[in-house]
Order: sequence, then C-alpha cells, then structure tokens
Amino acid sequence: MKRFVLLLMVLVGCRPPALNQVTSSVRFEMALGDSSGRTITSLAIPPAWADGVDHVSTVDVVNDGVVALDVTWSALADPLSGEFPSTLQPGSTTLTLHLKATDVTTVSQQLTVSSVGLVPATLDLTARVLAEPPCTPSGPCVSSTFDSTLGHCVEAPLEDGTTCAPGTQCQVSSTCQQGRCVGAVRDCDDHDRCTVDVCYPQTGCEHVPAPPCPGDGVCQVGVCDPALGCQLTPAPDGTGCGPTQTCVTAQVCIAGACVERAPPEGFICEEATPCRDEGRCVANQCVHQAPEQTLRPSWQYDSAAAFMSDGGVIEYQDFVSEPSGAITLSGFFNSPALLRANTASPLPAPEGTSRRCISWNGHLVCADYPSDPNGSVTALDLSTGTRVWSFDIHPVRPDFVDSTDAIFLARLVVQSSDRLAALYEAYPKMPAEPGNQCRYYFLVVLDASGHQVMSQQLTDPLLDVCDHPHPYGVASDALGNLYIAFSPTISSTAPLFPGTPTLLISFSRDGIFRWKRLESTLRGGELAVAHGLLYPENSAVVFDAPSGTPTVALPFELGRAVISGSRLIPSPVPQGTALTAFEAGQSTTRWTHTLPAGQVFSADQLRLATWATSQGPRTVATTFTVDGVGLTRLYGIDVQNGLVAFSCPVVLPNRTPPQLFEFANGSLSVMDGALDDQGNPGCEKCDPPFARSSGAFQTIGTPGLSISREPWVGTFGGADHDHHED
Repeated sequence: MKRFVLLLMVLVGCRPPALNQVTSSVRFEMALGDSSGRTITSLAIPPAWADGVDHVSTVDVVNDGVVALDVTWSALADPLSGEFPSTLQPGSTTLTLHLKATDVTTVSQQLTVSSVGLVPATLDLTARVLAEPPCTPSGPCVSSTFDSTLGHCVEAPLEDGTTCAPGTQCQVSSTCQQGRCVGAVRDCDDHDRCTVDVCYPQTGCEHVPAPPCPGDGVCQVGVCDPALGCQLTPAPDGTGCGPTQTCVTAQVCIAGACVERAPPEGFICEEATPCRDEGRCVANQCVHQAPEQTLRPSWQYDSAAAFMSDGGVIEYQDFVSEPSGAITLSGFFNSPALLRANTASPLPAPEGTSRRCISWNGHLVCADYPSDPNGSVTALDLSTGTRVWSFDIHPVRPDFVDSTDAIFLARLVVQSSDRLAALYEAYPKMPAEPGNQCRYYFLVVLDASGHQVMSQQLTDPLLDVCDHPHPYGVASDALGNLYIAFSPTISSTAPLFPGTPTLLISFSRDGIFRWKRLESTLRGGELAVAHGLLYPENSAVVFDAPSGTPTVALPFELGRAVISGSRLIPSPVPQGTALTAFEAGQSTTRWTHTLPAGQVFSADQLRLATWATSQGPRTVATTFTVDGVGLTRLYGIDVQNGLVAFSCPVVLPNRTPPQLFEFANGSLSVMDGALDDQGNPGCEKCDPPFARSSGAFQTIGTPGLSISREPWVGTFGGADHDHHED
C-alpha cells in the first residue's frame, strides 16, 4: 500500500467568539518528513496492473484549523474511486484511494474538496494501468502466471498425470510428474542385430548400420548375422596376419590360422599410409609406385600474427572440426569465433566474443554468447553465423540470478542428440572482499531446441569452501548420464590450476542426482567415459560409472587416455619411447609398443582414427614423434596388436610440439605455438586450456585416415569437443 501525506490547510483568522463570519483558505500540501509541507497541485498514483485487483493508496489530509469542517468532495470515475469523509476534524485524516481496472489505460481526473465560505482546493490525479507482461513457462509441466505483488512471473508445477509434450519424438506416453515431463523411451528396436537403432528428437526412429564387427586381430574376421549379431569367420586365405619384411616369406591366413608362406606375386606387402601408396611383391621385392611423401599443410593460420581492429593480438586456443575437415577457431573472450576458418568463406561470429564453443547437432554452440550479459547458451548456423536458438538464464531462473553478483557458463556437455548440460558458475552475493573465492554452481539441462528441461543448484560441502571450487572435468556416457569432477583451485586468478581433493558427481540425462564420491588424493582434471567406466585424467584407478565405486587399478596414471572397443591406451609421456595398451575395462596388458631408436613422443596428445587397409578398416592410435634432428612424424599404432601402422614425416611450424589435433575424413587439423605472454607454452592443463595464448593452426591432408567411431577417441570427446562418449 502506497502512502502519501497531503495537508489541507484551513486558516482561521482571529475573531471574537460571537463573530459569525470566518475568513479561511484551503490548500493541498505534501508533507516532507518532519519539515513543513510543500504545496502541490497534482499527484501521480503508483502504476497498477490491469489484473482486476484493487490497488490501494492512502492519502493523509490535514485540517490545521481548530474546528471541524463540513466538506464536499468531487466524485471520481472508474477506474478511480475513494473513501472521503463528510467532515474533516482538526488534524490529520486518512483518505483511501482505489485503482482497479482490467483494461490498459491512462487516467487523468481531479479531486476537489470544498466547504462553505472556503475557496475550493483541487488536486490533479494521474495514474497508469499497465498490461500484465506475458509469462512463458520454462517447461511443459509448469504454469507461469504474473504476480502483480512481486512484479514478476511465478511458476507452479502442473498436476501430476497431466499429459505433456516432451519436445522430442523419442519419448512417448508423457505425463507431468513433480513438474517434469516424464514418459517412456520410444522403442526403436527393429530386431536386426546388424543395425544401431537410434532416435532423433525431430525425426524419431532411425536404423543405421552397426559398427563393423571386430575380429580377433589375426585370422578371424568379424561378420554380422541379423539374428545373432557379431560372429567370427575365417579370413580369406592369403590375408596378411603379421609383418612382412620381405616378399620371400609372409605371415598369411590359411583356413583361419596364421601360417608362414611364400607370398604370391602382387601380394600387398605394405598397406597404403597417408604418405605412401601400398607396396606389392614383385620378383620377391616389396615395390611402391612412388616414394614416401612428406605431409605438408594445405592451410595455415597463426593467430599470434593476426591483429584486432584495436591493435590487440587475436587469441585463439581451441578449435572444433567438422567431418568435412572445416574447422572453427575460438578463444576465451578475446576475439569472436572464426567459423569455418580454413574454407574460402571464413566468418567471424557476428555478435562478438564468447567463452567455450562446441559442436552439437550440426551447429556451433557457444557459452556466454552474446557475452553481455553473460548467461546465454547460443546455437549458431555454421554457414551464416545466425542464431538457431538461444537460452538466457536471466528470465528463466531469476532466483538464480538474484542470489548472485555475476553468473556465467563454466562448461557445456552434450548428453545426447536432445540433451545438453550447461553448468553455470556464479559469484554469490556477500560483502565485498578482495579476491573472493566463493562460488555457486547451477546445472541446467536443455533440449535440442534450447529449452530448459530442468535446473537446480548443486550443493556439497566441497562447494561450500571458498577456495574457488571448479569443474575441471566433465563427460557424458552413451546413455546421456553426466559426470563432473570438482576440485579446489590452487591459483588465485585465472588461468585456474586444480588441486585436491576431487568430488566426482553423476546425474542422469534429465539432471536427476545419481551418486557422488570424494577422492581425497585425486587432483582435478578432465574425464573420459566408455563401456560403463569412468576414467579421471590424474588417476590410476578406473571407476564404475553407474555407482562411482573403484573397479580397476592400473600401474600408472591414465593421463588423457583413449578407449576403443577393446583397448584402453593411456596417453604417452613426452620424451618417452613406449606406449602400453590394456584390455578395455581390465588391468590386463595387451601390448607395449616401443618407438624406433632415436625417436621420442613429442607430446602427450593421443587420438584414435580409422585407417583404411586392404583387409578392411583398422583403428589406429595416432600421436607425434620427433627424432634427434628435429624431424616430426605422424605416428600410428594398430590398437589391436600394437604394430606400427605408419610413420609419416610432417612439416609443422614447431614453435611448440603439437598441442591439439583432430581428424576429419581425409584430413588432420593441428594447433601448436600457443605461447603465453612470456613466450612459454600456454598452460594446457589449466582452465581455460592455453589461456591468454595465441595458437597457430594447420590443416594437412591425410589420405586413408578418417574419423574413428570408437567410444572415446581423445581429449574432450573428439573433434566436436562435446565431452560425449560415441
């Protein structure tokens, strides 16, 4: 209720009691605290909503005379009305004004008070009746209505059992349950063991060919039976089953067994590689039609040599790769993402800078884009840079925003084709302190159109400690379950470096809590997930993804491992010479590969790629090596048997070793040269990775190599950097 003080002044002159005439005047005044009032002739009544609710204001009228006055008031018309006494006693009298309307309007009326022998006093009244703003529910199972008292929209869950539209064709029989649209997963099973049955939110069920069935890596090849699934059958006689050093003898398959035979004329003695054609036996010699080629970039861009319009250096430290080989460069609030940078039509993101960007459903999805204010997740068309959709947390969860001094995106994680996890970080409202390290975290799950599925604040004692707890690792499995690794920060400002302990926490694809576990000695880092197992970067222990319990102990830390259908391969050690593979999900060593003399691994980066061979596609673990004279090689190892697949010389700027690389179909893109302002390699293991550095980027043709379809092909989940298990 609004209260105004108006003074109605009645001045009575000095006269003897018997005098019948009274000399008086009337005026309106507004009281100014304890001081004298000021004369007013108009009053603006506070605006009201066109909601049919009676909005009440009060007005104090003061009779400064010593006798009561009989007064007459002018009438007010709808939507204004009032309660006015016929007699004004000496002193203060409260008037009540009502504003009640269902239509938008602007009101101008006069309120007049008069008494016999007095000059009437008039007050111009104005008021506005405003339209209630529209309220859009944040989900299909909540209603949203405008609360005129609070001044904003208020949500309430719909009654349990209400039919709802989930926004995806992959959910059927959907009803509201506790404010969420819950239903059964659409059954897409076509009863063919040789297809993968998938459901896309816009199109529904689709049946795509299943990945090739694995063989035994020797003389049994995988075949698929529609009823039985993957089976083994003998490889064709003459198939190579081991290294062939000469064309005098070769290890070949006969009746499903690997035996030594004299190879026939024209036998493929060496498979084609990205830098050399296949070798065939000719007169007992392995002959190639052309010599080994050196791989060279077909496109290069050095962001350290590029400048913004204000003269500042462009800072790009990341990229995502499309299957075609087109890459989009991005940085961290320094320069707009450069869409399809290595094509004929590169395009800067038209609305400025962002935080991280990933690739999802064929779009570029950026955090905190546009960056003013922070809090938006936006999907961009990669061809035009235009918005496909955008989610802004401010209107959807004003309660989150109101509890913070600043809110922004920490990580984005793809959970499935219709679920995206957006993890928000915020500064809580509290007395200002220099270098405040307290943080809030909010988890929001979005659907394929950028609409909220759920949102919640994350709570845990580790997150209550003001040591800048931060999500250094995120991942999601093939079912869309989410995994986050929170750790304290040991640096006072960005870039952030993780410490111990680490809180591992898991949620379902709809953001429902599953489990959490505190590891007291585990230092924060990235996560990988495959085959129902969780692989923290700085751990030698593998965890069960459904429950969080430790399951496998390895002899050394995983690093940023890769996981194929049958092998777990921890990352190489820079300047090391050996790479070891374990049976996926076990501690059993399957092979150890040692580099040729004089070569060492140049970095700890490792990626899986598909290698086309005469015997069918093979999965190779690829990395880079360097020898004593500085020659860099793209090095591939067959994940099944640990044999070298290829070793191709490659020309790179080599300002630093390769820091990031991703495969497309027939090409490879590499980032190196990301140096800090002191000229040292940027911090790869901080957050954001390579912060405040400017990388150099190259695209190199790699015939015969393509994107791998294994579960975890490399850091950040592969070329899309979506942190998702394939």
